[in-house]
Amino acid sequence: MGIVVKVLCETQVGLSDERIEVVQLGQALKKPRWYSHLSFARKVQGWASNNQNKEQIIHSHERIDCHNVTTIHSTLFNFPKKRALPSIRSFMNHRIEQKEALSPTVKAVVPVSEVISQQLRGKYPNCAKNLKAPICPGVSSININKKIFNPELPVIGFIGKEWKRKGLSIVIEIWRLLRKEIPKIRLCLAGFPEDEKLELREEEQEQEHVDILGYIENKESFYGQIDLLLHPAKQEAYGMVIAEALSVGIPVICSSECGASFHVPQDNCLTLSFESPTDLWAKHVMEILGKSRDNHFKRFSRPWKNVAEDYIKVYQAVSS
Repeated sequence: MGIVVKVLCETQVGLSDERIEVVQLGQALKKPRWYSHLSFARKVQGWASNNQNKEQIIHSHERIDCHNVTTIHSTLFNFPKKRALPSIRSFMNHRIEQKEALSPTVKAVVPVSEVISQQLRGKYPNCAKNLKAPICPGVSSININKKIFNPELPVIGFIGKEWKRKGLSIVIEIWRLLRKEIPKIRLCLAGFPEDEKLELREEEQEQEHVDILGYIENKESFYGQIDLLLHPAKQEAYGMVIAEALSVGIPVICSSECGASFHVPQDNCLTLSFESPTDLWAKHVMEILGKSRDNHFKRFSRPWKNVAEDYIKVYQAVSS
């Protein structure tokens, strides 16, 4: 779109584009995470000091403190406050996050969802003057041959690397309740190693009602075989899987604590509080599956070009 882009990273991995200059600052220790963040921030600060340009906007997606624009991708550390900050790890994580949000150079703080926007207002009221409207990610095209819905053999899907935080244990309990009504209902799980020790009973896996795909590069293999996505996360800044499922016409039931729950239509999809009882989740899953005989609804669309256009407006405001 005519904007010169330079990417500052530790090391370049994967996709490259000749239109984008990549500056590799060198790999740091990955653990502890707070040290990794601090080390990268210092390298970026050094680069910025040596490459000063009045027309340049530094847009951060990491925990640095010399940026003009920062995008907050994750839920805030220790919010709402559950404990004091006694350990070095806790203190440093809080301090680094605070410097990102309240850096003297920052002119725009962009959350990826209204969930994060509310957290920022609550934890860092001083950043309100720089807080912009949420800009959610785009959804890349996912092409699937949507399966024909069989009410006697429905498939519930869950995908997520951090499966404990994203509510897999709740999904399993919901599935167990549903099996009393639909004995052959199946679970399709993905996003984590196949040998992960889940909270499934041995006989449940042996009965072939659970399909564990493991970590997958090709998400079409997951979305192409499920009838409904369950995502009862305790905390989720956004939740790309929610937007992806909606984009290919798959009904979703997720927790209201997910940032992407904003996009969930309430006719043949649903949002519930994470704290809702399991039997209520199961009841609504049954209702949505009942509507899945006619599985046509307006699909969610968010081209990445729209995201770029939203950020150009932020850049223009910062420049002026």
